[in-house]
Amino acid sequence: MNLKLFPFSRIKRLPRNTRKTSMVFKKNNIKLIHARFGNAGVRLIGVKQQLRIPMITSFHGFDLPTKRNRRKSYHRKLPVLFRVGNKFTVPSRHMKQQLIRWGCPRHKIEIMYSGIDLKKFSYKQRDQKTTQLTIIAVGRLHKKKGHLYLLHAFKKIHDQYPSIRLVIVGEGKERRKIKRLISSLKLNKYVQLKGLVAHSQLTNLLYRADIFCLPSITTKDGNHEGIPNAIKEAMATGLPIVSTRHGGIPELVTDGQEGLLVPEKNIIGLVEKFKYLIENPTIRQEMGEKGRKKVESNFDSSKQVRKLESIYSNLIRKG
Repeated sequence: MNLKLFPFSRIKRLPRNTRKTSMVFKKNNIKLIHARFGNAGVRLIGVKQQLRIPMITSFHGFDLPTKRNRRKSYHRKLPVLFRVGNKFTVPSRHMKQQLIRWGCPRHKIEIMYSGIDLKKFSYKQRDQKTTQLTIIAVGRLHKKKGHLYLLHAFKKIHDQYPSIRLVIVGEGKERRKIKRLISSLKLNKYVQLKGLVAHSQLTNLLYRADIFCLPSITTKDGNHEGIPNAIKEAMATGLPIVSTRHGGIPELVTDGQEGLLVPEKNIIGLVEKFKYLIENPTIRQEMGEKGRKKVESNFDSSKQVRKLESIYSNLIRKG
């Protein structure tokens, strides 16, 4: 387990056994359960029923597959969770509709945008240049992030603009495949794989970049994004966005306002959007300014924390 990664001494590992978990909750006078991710909610159904306390479950994307499989225990238990759970939060309107299609009562669902700490990602105005630009992509190296499509698009745009560079930040199972593709496209000198970086380093990388790209896709098993925090962080620093019409991304990035959107897996579309932004530095700046305002209005973590606390209070009061 990764408990050592959390900087809080009060974090405890729960027993796998329902009865033992219930005893721990009762001993500590727990008034409410907040299950992060649907699989945790399914696991805690029995505890909630034994203790008769309210439970909120937050869905984030991978835990709500687009394809149902009745042979999977998790899929069979989701309807039970929707029946006995008191409240469900989702990070986008798109995911709210998915939850409804799975059978969750509409009145139990609350859209809860994931917020970011705006103090850690301050706005920076970039130089209005058309050469020696840097595209940056931040995210786990997972199929749904669309890195392979980004690399193919970057190859085409690099052929037209040889001074452009690409920085990829993140780690994951796709690293080896991504590295092989970089080599096969002969992009080793122009693409940097940074791996995992600390937040302090990330902000510096974002400040040195000119365009942010995350061309997310829906994988064959139905895995998809909510609204990626990486895009919010990039917008907070004033970067224009190139992304896809995927999941909740259009709720964050309005096409033509804070950035530009293309259909999933559309390499030519990505190339066209890159070219447009490269050649229009004033547009890049305008989109960056709009992006910062959008994040300040709807994705400030301090505002979202207060909203979540209000949900907690209401559930506990109702019992």
